[in-house]
Amino acid sequence: MNRSDDDPLSPPAPTPVQNDDRQATGDTPFVAKLVDPASSPASAAPADSSAPAESSAPVESSAPVRTGSPFRVDPPDVQPPSAVNPVLTLSGEAAYGEFGPFLYTAMGASAAAVVVLVFAGLGAWWFPPGGALVAVLGTILSIVGLFSKRRYRYAALGTLPLHMGLFLLSYTRALS
Repeated sequence: MNRSDDDPLSPPAPTPVQNDDRQATGDTPFVAKLVDPASSPASAAPADSSAPAESSAPVESSAPVRTGSPFRVDPPDVQPPSAVNPVLTLSGEAAYGEFGPFLYTAMGASAAAVVVLVFAGLGAWWFPPGGALVAVLGTILSIVGLFSKRRYRYAALGTLPLHMGLFLLSYTRALS
């Protein structure tokens, strides 16, 4: 243990290296200067041989400073935004909008409604109470499928009345 560990109020004793640094720099703190590379001459290289050698090419002050990943590829030059004329195309699907994952859910529901149609038909013939439940499921899938893209929407529109008809058929057969 050191002697300074016993007394918490006493400052630690300076080492010989710290003594040398204080004598060389004095008591004033060191303040660094900001240097603009464009204003400093390129030929004024440091005399220290351990410093890396600087290139003798002049630095352009108007060149943009690249930021970000060094592996990123710069995009090709594009026209300024004022020169680009957006062309508006109107489609019949503007009412539904892009809902992200819901759009794909609706497409899957429309495809499932087509598959469930077979099971609702078999259920109406073989087990009417089960056919009614499967037809209700198909009706719900068809309604969700109405929010999908055009091709899937047509399939949902086609299966919706078929599921409703199979539900009525299964329901009447289950009651009798």
